[in-house]
Amino acid sequence: MDWEQSKLGNLVEIKDSARISNIYWQEDGIPYLRSSDLVDYTASGALFISKQTYNTFSSKTGSPKKGDVLFTSGGTIGIPTLKKDDSLIYVQGGSILYAKTSNSVKLDGRFLVNYFYNSRIKIYIKNSSVGGTIKHFTLMPAKKMPIIFPKKKEQQKIGEFFRKLDRTITLQQRKRELLKKLKRGYLQQMFLAKDSVNPQLRFNEFNSNWEPYKLGEIAEIVGGGTPSTGVPEYWDGDIDWYSPTEIGESIYVAESLKKITESGLNKSSAKMLPTGTILFTSRAGIGNTAILAKTGSTNQGFQSILPKRNILDSYFIFSRTTELKKYGEITGAGSTFIEVSGKQMAQMPICIPCFEEANYKFNPNKPGIFQWQSVDDVFLMVVD
Repeated sequence: MDWEQSKLGNLVEIKDSARISNIYWQEDGIPYLRSSDLVDYTASGALFISKQTYNTFSSKTGSPKKGDVLFTSGGTIGIPTLKKDDSLIYVQGGSILYAKTSNSVKLDGRFLVNYFYNSRIKIYIKNSSVGGTIKHFTLMPAKKMPIIFPKKKEQQKIGEFFRKLDRTITLQQRKRELLKKLKRGYLQQMFLAKDSVNPQLRFNEFNSNWEPYKLGEIAEIVGGGTPSTGVPEYWDGDIDWYSPTEIGESIYVAESLKKITESGLNKSSAKMLPTGTILFTSRAGIGNTAILAKTGSTNQGFQSILPKRNILDSYFIFSRTTELKKYGEITGAGSTFIEVSGKQMAQMPICIPCFEEANYKFNPNKPGIFQWQSVDDVFLMVVD
């Protein structure tokens, strides 16, 4: 069947509440929610009011019930939340509006929550908000908000579909955080502690001591450069040319925002860096790293690390980013901003195992892979 078109206020009652003075706030009681407390579909507040205060104010304005949709109307506007239980809450007037979908004949609350993320509705809310520094989406435009909707049974199907997607996203985010914690545990166990010649956790095949070096003995440290911006033929070529702001959380980088020509490379201090080079930012945020997935160059904000073949593994030294960063921050100097030089990085003391251990291709499900702990043991240790 065709979807219907209407205004939100024709389908549900939309409510605003009175703002309660901070003289009524207390450390426990009934949650008093502001717009900042509606985050990721979850209503949670750090402020509370007494039952008596709640009764006084809610008797005039009402209060959200299970199945109602709350949405922010001040500050960051238009964030929706479905009230999922019967617990008592009070929402701050002028900060949160709520739609009484719990008793609606035509509109399902979960469907409405997802409808708020429609790009046309975001534009409507933005254009309908008023105010100077802090914008507000008031009761009247909320009631006039256009909405296109199917029959309620189809709405519920759509809402349930997105509920499952949201749950999957949440579970994946939790898994990601656990894996990050697992990695931190491995980093602590598999690299050397101070004054040690062997890590606590090793693969069964290896038992020789790690050897001390200076970074410049096992890798080449290469700075970067910038071609003259006044020479057009140096720019918009096919050679990747990275700046420090492009190095974020990605492990590998394969394409830069700006590119230079071969002439620009030859007429500047920039160097062509091979695949596997570790880009290391040396100023204005020392210690951000990434591995080059294909050849490229950098500006002068880097001291890139080129591991020597069959001596130092790229991912091994990338995994020691925390040590590299700490050394760079301690060693760097400068008045306008702190910077660490290539000569300073080359002097960094570092212990490494044989290349075969650093580049070990292991199966995490293989039993007895470690000399004294299994993968599951370490996992339980770091998530405990």
